[in-house]
Amino acid sequence: MNKICFGCGSKLQSEDKEKLGYVPKGKEDSEYCMRCFRMIHYGENKEVVTPKDIHEIINKINKDNKFVIFLTDFLNISNHTLDIFKSIKKDKLLVVNKCELLPNDVYRDNIIHFLRDEYGISSDIKLKGGTATHGAKSILKYLEDHYIKEAYILGISNSGKSTLINDLLTICESKLTKITTNNKANTTLDFIRVNINKNLTLIDSPGFILDDAIKSNVENKDIKSYSLNVKENETVELLNDKFFIKFNGGSPIVFYNNVNLPKPIKKVFKEVNVSNEIKIEANTDLVLLGIGFISFKKDTTVVTNLDSKNIELRKSLFGGRND
Repeated sequence: MNKICFGCGSKLQSEDKEKLGYVPKGKEDSEYCMRCFRMIHYGENKEVVTPKDIHEIINKINKDNKFVIFLTDFLNISNHTLDIFKSIKKDKLLVVNKCELLPNDVYRDNIIHFLRDEYGISSDIKLKGGTATHGAKSILKYLEDHYIKEAYILGISNSGKSTLINDLLTICESKLTKITTNNKANTTLDFIRVNINKNLTLIDSPGFILDDAIKSNVENKDIKSYSLNVKENETVELLNDKFFIKFNGGSPIVFYNNVNLPKPIKKVFKEVNVSNEIKIEANTDLVLLGIGFISFKKDTTVVTNLDSKNIELRKSLFGGRND
């Protein structure tokens, strides 16, 4: 059997239920393996480890002469993510996804200026989100204007790569089966070539898993924000008793996250064991890799049990507000 699953890219096989690409005997002509079929129709997702690591994928792409589209949602903007983007040596486009969820008083152009000033991004940047096809028309026009016939799509796992491909298929009124999307990691397990139309072929790739991302099984596709005014000597709890931040100086904060919990951040009134002291200037974000970020409005010092490898400090992403 030489056919691949159109959902995840695995080679179809009917010999072993526990291996990737399994389809029952007699179903060898299926578009999807059993894993993807159950994901589409029943919402199930048996999590697996992607068979290709970041360096393997980047090395392959840097040896190929194709354009690259790199996706991240705005929660995953960080040095970790953008260092991967910078390691791509080919012509490339950075797409920041889920921007329909940006605060209304933030100019989108300010986000682009932020990426250039804070992270030194010189490549072209597109912000995606806000319409039925999430701004994919703008990306399609960009590819057409630059005469791009074939491109890789890369990005952080769950950044919306497969959704972008499906949006483009919709725009082009393609009759192709849509590829699998899911809000858990590693939906795509190998490279998948998709002919969007007669002039454009996209190559979907496995999503990158950040080594230092905070591990959580409660990620949701929706991005939410929670505001708190924390006073001196007060403590907040993150992710249901998983992490704590004790404030040695008060500050209003906003926690932007994709965690599906009723209250992913809340004040607690108990002694906690924390030792990592961090000095934070006004209008600074504390980035929690893989989860989101906390925006601090005032100078403060905090003490936390968050590991230094899981966090970054940067100027506030939303510091430039509309007047």
